[in-house]
Amino acid sequence: MSLEKKFIKIIATMSVSGIKVLMVEDVNTVRTHLKEAMRAAGFEQFESASNGEEAKQKIEMDTYQLILADLIMSPTNGIELLDYIRAHPEYSKVAFVMVTADSTKENVATAVGKGVDDYLIKPLTPDAVNQRIMKALKKRKVI
Repeated sequence: MSLEKKFIKIIATMSVSGIKVLMVEDVNTVRTHLKEAMRAAGFEQFESASNGEEAKQKIEMDTYQLILADLIMSPTNGIELLDYIRAHPEYSKVAFVMVTADSTKENVATAVGKGVDDYLIKPLTPDAVNQRIMKALKKRKVI
């Protein structure tokens, strides 16, 4: 890795270490894999929820700059959680990234139409996680 790339990675790591992330995923192994990829990108503050209802409770009690949510979970799925976030002006700056194995055009179009900032397709790679999340954070002007 060149010195320039190392420097860019250090700067990016410094800018994301203070961002609080809520991971909403019903499969524990996926949450663990996602957390590892996020740590490699420099993120340090994580909380997790196993479904959208649990996520809503956490969101009402704490402040997050980034939400990563699985599309398919119960009782509240990722689209319903996204609707909840976008319906509340106090969460307007929260970056929201949908995480799913379902990349059908209709689901992507629905999520985009409802205000998702980006989409991560499973299986996850550290590079894809880093690129998509940075794009979403910049879009919402978190970084």
